[in-house]
Amino acid sequence: MNTGENISLVEYYASFKSTLGAFAGAISSVPLVSKALPASLTAYAFPPLGNVDIPARVGAVILCVAMTFLAFFSRASEAHTNRGRIVAAIVLAVFFLFGYICLFSMFVRTVDIPTMNSAVQVTVGYERTDFAKATFGTDSDWVMLRNRGTSDEEVERLWTSKSLTICKFSLYLTYCVFIFALVAAFSWGILEDSRRLPRLASAKNLGIEPPSGAIQH
Repeated sequence: MNTGENISLVEYYASFKSTLGAFAGAISSVPLVSKALPASLTAYAFPPLGNVDIPARVGAVILCVAMTFLAFFSRASEAHTNRGRIVAAIVLAVFFLFGYICLFSMFVRTVDIPTMNSAVQVTVGYERTDFAKATFGTDSDWVMLRNRGTSDEEVERLWTSKSLTICKFSLYLTYCVFIFALVAAFSWGILEDSRRLPRLASAKNLGIEPPSGAIQH
């Protein structure tokens, strides 16, 4: 195998048949796989976006694949630079995960449906419509949703279109940056592994004990 600087695109994607590649693939598939989860759980793996849910999920997966492509062409020739990028990507992922959790707690509501023994999660806005103010006054979001329902039509009657769009976009953006950063980190990790493997193999052939910090496979 070539070193990380000279690895071909075909060799790079072949290297995804590894632990790091499995992690990158699992993260990339979450937006689609989570659709099969119960309604009460799916929003924990992907934000509830209403009528744009499917295109948003497909778009997220496509962009995850694009991130692996970008990681390949943005690799650095110096090992310490690639390792620095991996650390930076993980830090970015943690930051946006906290941001997603914060937005989720502010704008996602779980509404129990006792008759079906289940629950539905919906994204609400930060500004109520005149209809909602006149009908429900200061009642909680949960009270409004239980009375009016959780369909897109009813949600849009209760919160302004602008506030709903901003809240949904903010949730989607923070979620996507979180998973994109993780995919990039694992992709750069694969490239770093491809740099180390030939050196470890050469050292073993020469009877040299590899450094204790080297990655073993």
